[in-house]
Formats: sequence, C-alpha cells, structure tokens
Amino acid sequence: MMMSTRGRLPRARVTEKPASYGWVVVGVSTAVNALAWGPRATFALFYVAMLEEFAWGRGPTALGYSLSWLGFVVWAPVAGWLHDRWGARTAVTIGGLVLGLALAGTGQVTSLPQYYLCFGLLGAAGIAGIIIPATTIVTRWFVGARGTAMGVLSTGGPASAVVFYPLNAWLIATLGWRRALVAFGCIVAAVTVALALLYRDPPAAVAAEPRPDRSATSPGETWTLRRALRSGRLWAAFIMTALGVIGFQVMATHQVAHAVDRGFEPATVVWLFSFGGLSMVAGNLLGGWLSDRVGSGWVFVLGSLVAIAGIGCFALMRGPQDLPLLLLYTAAGFGFGMRIALLSTIPAAVFSGPHLGMILGVVQAGGGLGGAIGPFLGGWFFDVTGSYGLAFLAAAVAVAGSSVAAWLAARPDSPATSPATS
Repeated sequence: MMMSTRGRLPRARVTEKPASYGWVVVGVSTAVNALAWGPRATFALFYVAMLEEFAWGRGPTALGYSLSWLGFVVWAPVAGWLHDRWGARTAVTIGGLVLGLALAGTGQVTSLPQYYLCFGLLGAAGIAGIIIPATTIVTRWFVGARGTAMGVLSTGGPASAVVFYPLNAWLIATLGWRRALVAFGCIVAAVTVALALLYRDPPAAVAAEPRPDRSATSPGETWTLRRALRSGRLWAAFIMTALGVIGFQVMATHQVAHAVDRGFEPATVVWLFSFGGLSMVAGNLLGGWLSDRVGSGWVFVLGSLVAIAGIGCFALMRGPQDLPLLLLYTAAGFGFGMRIALLSTIPAAVFSGPHLGMILGVVQAGGGLGGAIGPFLGGWFFDVTGSYGLAFLAAAVAVAGSSVAAWLAARPDSPATSPATS
C-alpha cells in the first residue's frame, strides 16, 4: 500500500532530490572509495619495498594482498547488512577506522603471519566497510541515471592510483615503507570519517521510483537475499565479478615488477601507471554513460576487448625500447574502466530493493574471491616459470570469461526467475 501511494507522487518530486543532494552523495562515495582502494591501487609499491627487505618470495608476499580480497568474501555481506541496518554514515565510519588501523599495523609487521593478519584480514574488513555501503547508497539515490552515477562512483578506484601512486611513492622515499603505511593509514581514517558525516539517505519518493530497466520486476515484488540466491542471474553476476577481478588484479599487482624487470626506471613506471589510472577514469565515465543508452552487456564486452588488447601489448614488451607497447597497455586501462562501472550497476538494476546492500555484498564477495586468486596466481606463475607470460595469458582468459557472465547477468528476466516466483 505504501509503495503504491508513493508511486503516484509527481515526477518532479521524484527527480528533484537526486539532481541535487544525490550528486553530493555520489561525490562523497567516490572520495571514500578512492581512499578504500588506495592500499590496493598502490600495493605494488609496497610489494617491491617488502621484497627488498624480506626473503619471503613473490608468491608468499603477494598472498598477503590476496588475503585482503579473500577476507572480502566474508566481510562484504556483513558490510551490506550493516548498511541495511544502520545506514551508510555509520558503516563507512567504522570501515574507515578499521582500515586506518590495518594499514598502521601493517607498518609494524616482522613476520608473514602478522602481515597476513593486518593487511589481509583486518584490511579486508575496513575496505568492505567502506566500499559496500558507499556503493549501495548511490544505487538507492539513482534509478534512471544509475549507470551514469555508478560510472562517476567507479572513478574512485583508478583515481586512487592517480592520487596515491605519487603520494605513496613520495612517502616511501621520504619515510621508508613502514612509516609511510602508518601515515597513509592516518590519512585514510581521518578523511573517511569526516566525509561520512555528509551522507543522507534518499527520500522515500526516490526509493519508490519505477526502474526503467527491462528486467525490472513489478511494483510490490521484493528481492530478498533468499530469493536472490536462487536466481541464476545473481550467480552470473558473482562469476562476472570474480573473473573480472582475477584478470584485473593479476595485472595491477604485478605490473610494476614486470616493467622494472624489463628495464624501465621506477620513477618512469610510477608516472606511466598514473596515466593508466587516468585512462581508467575516462573509461568509467564513458562506460556508465553508455550503459544507460545501449545496455550494460554491450558496453562490458567492448571494454573487455580493449582490456585484452592492452594485456597482449604488455606481454609482448621486452625492454625500454618497447615503450610504445607500455603506453598502449596503460591507455587500455580505458577498457578496464568501462567494465568496472558495471560490476555494481548490473546487479543493482536487477535486485533493487530494501535488501540490496546484502545482495550487493554477496555479488561483491565474488570480487573478494577473484582478488584472492589473481595476485597469488600471478606470483605463483612467475615463481614456477621465471616469467609472467602464463600469468598474463590467464588474465586475458579471465577477462573474456567475465564478459560472458556479464552478458548473462544483464539479460532480461524470464517470468520464472522473477522474485514473485523464486
């Protein structure tokens, strides 16, 4: 009854708020997502520094990063539940404090177990506590322009590389990697808590706005977590996210080490990969905008083709004389960005409702699983073969597989898979 009453509100009242404060929410979520992604986006810098100090090997050292994703499998649904229960402001505040503590603790480690606990498990809790609520609240503020809003939101990931690659490189050079992590943890915690105070929940009229997506269910039907878990589209979205993150993280974790191995100067690598972050930002924006107009499935496939071409260029690089291939790889971040914008847009268009936080948490847990596999897989291939050739091939295959899963997740529902019949 309440939903039918809201549905009769004038259209102007439905769209007025998202056009104003909704974009403030997008800005806040983009900023806190950039802070949450900062440790992951710049892990390669700390990874190289830790390899120099410890004799742990590339695989075991990369495993700490993988654990930050594996822990995400557990913490992402919990973060979604916290959002649904207490709201984005409280959940993001908790996440920021936990992540800051995790980074500061990582700066004090002297053994692999300590490193795995601080950066891996505690870091995963903090990252999930920021990203899942920050994403969920944006999907609730926007309906018709959800793809565009999510495209802006997803720029937080690559923007973190643009901002924090130079910052953390400077902090490491000035303070050493240990104190650099402590300083970065303090920045993350303080800024996240301050920004979280700006969050507001969307008005009821916005939440009741009918979805334009062809897969939308009828008014009064509600996706619960139990119903969603019986939907093939949820598991297609889960696989889309898992494979997509495997492919991306194989590259993101090991790209600095590979470029340095090929003879490029570290300073040159830092700035080139910052350019790659800018390319991803552009891809985020275009991918989100296009998804509102031509469909998420087509955009995801196009981005995948560009990303695979970039991986091929990076794999063929043999030395500094192949600088054009490295430039093409960083420019191909555009394709990765087009895909990132849709990892939450696709499931949000299907499962919108009061339980969206938990459902998105389950989908994003696929990213946690993929992130746990990708970095370690790349390091393991290198340790076994002495090169990244097989690792980059695996990344390209994973990207291709994620595009197939995205196509299945974005297809219109049949009556048999709607929440009324699930």
